[in-house]
Amino acid sequence: MRSGTDSEPAGAEVLGVPNAVLLAWNRAPATTKGPKPRWTLERLLEAAVDLGDRGGIEAITMSGLAKALGSGTMSLYRYVESREDLVVLASDRALGTPAVPEGGTWRERLRAWVLDLRRTYKEHPWLTAVPVGTEPLLPSYVRRLEAGLACVEELGLPSGRAVTVLTLLWTYTRGDVEQDAELASAAEGRPPAEADRFFAERLRGLGAGEDFARVLRALEADRREPPASGDDEFLDAVEIILNGVEATVSP
Repeated sequence: MRSGTDSEPAGAEVLGVPNAVLLAWNRAPATTKGPKPRWTLERLLEAAVDLGDRGGIEAITMSGLAKALGSGTMSLYRYVESREDLVVLASDRALGTPAVPEGGTWRERLRAWVLDLRRTYKEHPWLTAVPVGTEPLLPSYVRRLEAGLACVEELGLPSGRAVTVLTLLWTYTRGDVEQDAELASAAEGRPPAEADRFFAERLRGLGAGEDFARVLRALEADRREPPASGDDEFLDAVEIILNGVEATVSP
């Protein structure tokens, strides 16, 4: 993430995009005032991502970053203008560059694309707390969207429909990781089968037994087979989406 030169105009005035996005695309003008920078922007963002991984998005602050680097807080403002910009840039770095989706069919490649995205969100769960509106202009988001579009290109979908398919998969993936983390916390770390019974007991305690009998039966159902893992349930849902995509292009 190397900055531009002094001869470049202020990118925010030319492109109309936030300064953090300009930094992510290496389009922000270079800073020449003051002493030589002690850190590179890459080093700062590595540390910021680590803060998020260990303490959640709330831990990504200018003061927290300064402490992690052994630096003064004010000195960091020559790299990023605000804590909000720091979070945006850290999220871009964490989302990163996608793996090349492998597979002999569009379904296999798109499934690989989704699983790579899910791995990234699970490695950096604080990403699910980043406002969605900050993502579309970031290099990491655009790279992943480009890779996903390549997966479905052979289907001949209209461009808007193809983006809708990827948005559906992306939204589900992000939401699934966020929900897993929140439910695990609410269920005090219980495995899925025990968590279901845990929530059923709470619902009965709230007097919900008569009005929500179907929900309770689903939560308390005997499991004759080992309960599906989170990965299995996730892939089942992905397959439903892919079946729908295939149905729209089948002759």
